Amino acid sequence: MTKQKSIEPGSRRKFLSLGILSGAALLTQKAEAMTSFTEDDEKVSMLTADGKLVEVSKRILDQSASREKTKNKDILNWSEVANKSKA
Repeated sequence: MTKQKSIEPGSRRKFLSLGILSGAALLTQKAEAMTSFTEDDEKVSMLTADGKLVEVSKRILDQSASREKTKNKDILNWSEVANKSKA
């Protein structure tokens, strides 16, 4: 029995180079995301549920305030659908 290579000879190198390139792309995106939150942002002090004091960027608070809140009807409908799928 002879083994035949169905994979072309340079495919391992292509695979590894693709992995390295995608890793570098992820790192650059992460770096760009981190630089968008500058230390000069105005911070607001808030308490967590367990009583710890944290500082939150005011820009993040403004973004979360503009979102539409979930209604009780939607939550009840979601829980009924979830319970039906388990049964």
